[in-house]
Amino acid sequence: IDRIQKGETKKEEETYLDLFTTKNIKLKERVLIPVKQYPKFNFVGKILGPQGNTIKRLQEETGAKISVLGKGSMRDKSKEEGLRKGGEPKYAHLSMELHVFIEVFAPVPEAYLRMAHAMEEVKKFLFPV
Repeated sequence: IDRIQKGETKKEEETYLDLFTTKNIKLKERVLIPVKQYPKFNFVGKILGPQGNTIKRLQEETGAKISVLGKGSMRDKSKEEGLRKGGEPKYAHLSMELHVFIEVFAPVPEAYLRMAHAMEEVKKFLFPV
């Protein structure tokens, strides 16, 4: 209490990465899709590809789980609106900005490597061409 009254913030706990452990860690990142800069471009279609083949290939290549989430990620706009207003935790992402969600589960060095690779690959799809 004294610390807070003096204006000191909570002391951050020091964390270290053990690069030699075989225990898997989970990394999660949200990469914003630039719909505000390019409102007419169909990023969702570009990332997913025909029958979702592009996103499946990306997942296989990078070893990461990749999904397109957020407002505008569903094909049926009225259904999306209904689910968003429903307030279910499963659909909470629908009230966020449109983004690519990348999730990696692997040993520490491998997890960061996969995340970097996945971000690099996803980045290629975020330019309207």
